[in-house]
Amino acid sequence: MKRLNRRDFIKGAAVLSGAAICGAGTVKQVMAEETAPAAQAEAPPFPWGYQELDPEYVRKLGHLGYYLEECGGGAFWAIMTALKEKIGYPYTLMPLPTKEQFVEHLTNPEEGKHFQVPMQYGVGGVANFGSLCGAPNGSASAITFAMPFNDVLDIVPRLMRYYETEAFPTDKSNKYAAGHEFLVPKYKSDKALLQSPSDSVLCHVSVGKWCEKSGYASGSKERSERCARVTGDVAAMAVTLMNAKLRGDLDTVFPMQLSHDTAGCRTCHSKGEKYESGQFTRGFMECGNCHDDKMEPHKGHNKLKTAYGADVGTWAGAAVVGTIAGIGAHAVNKRVGRGKNDDEE
Repeated sequence: MKRLNRRDFIKGAAVLSGAAICGAGTVKQVMAEETAPAAQAEAPPFPWGYQELDPEYVRKLGHLGYYLEECGGGAFWAIMTALKEKIGYPYTLMPLPTKEQFVEHLTNPEEGKHFQVPMQYGVGGVANFGSLCGAPNGSASAITFAMPFNDVLDIVPRLMRYYETEAFPTDKSNKYAAGHEFLVPKYKSDKALLQSPSDSVLCHVSVGKWCEKSGYASGSKERSERCARVTGDVAAMAVTLMNAKLRGDLDTVFPMQLSHDTAGCRTCHSKGEKYESGQFTRGFMECGNCHDDKMEPHKGHNKLKTAYGADVGTWAGAAVVGTIAGIGAHAVNKRVGRGKNDDEE
């Protein structure tokens, strides 16, 4: 048997101690990896993918979502929850409350407890500022998670146009509320509410017009219930449009048609490089809500020049603009309907 001197013994002990330390470190690292929360998994790049959803189920989710997250957060939560339930990963990475948690909290509210979700800032037209309604805002954000961006640009303008033209709340939402078919345990109101279109995507205009026609105050339970139903309606339409895009029949389900006034205005006034020709604006919003009689070139006298340099305030200028609008409105609508969008950049 080989005899160890004192130096060899100390050297061997040092090696064994180092191995023990390394081994302990390795064990701690493995244990840490095994106990790491699943939520720390890396999310894949967008889009996360889409499978056909039931619009009526999403309508009910949107209505429920409004009761806790209002319009922006409610619409986003509804679509993302349906996708999470249908597809699973990677939508499971989104830390969203479940519908069961929402219903439980509405049934037995806990003081001080609040669920925070993405797009919640959309409430009241972006943090109660009265601009873009949260329902299309939150829905559009969810669409961006699910679809390639070129598809988003094809779908979202149709959703905006739907919001401008639909008489909210829809017949289906009124029916669900009257029959207590929504998911909420207690209704703000179960009446069949007055329906009216806003001709605008702005919260301020949408709410104001509805209140004026219905006679309900903006702070009433009826107005709040109206917006809950609108949230469900818009989320359902977003899903309907995504379903149609998936099937390849988007133009059949919802052809993109601007109003005659907007198409006429865009004959001269769209995105472009020739200011003197009227190319100093962009977009597809309904024009008439903001541009009243004094701003419409055919009705009010002003010093603005329109296409070809004609004075807007003269009969000659009005004739020029009117002729262009009449001839060009149809062409503009055909261009928009085919997805040719010169305002994308």
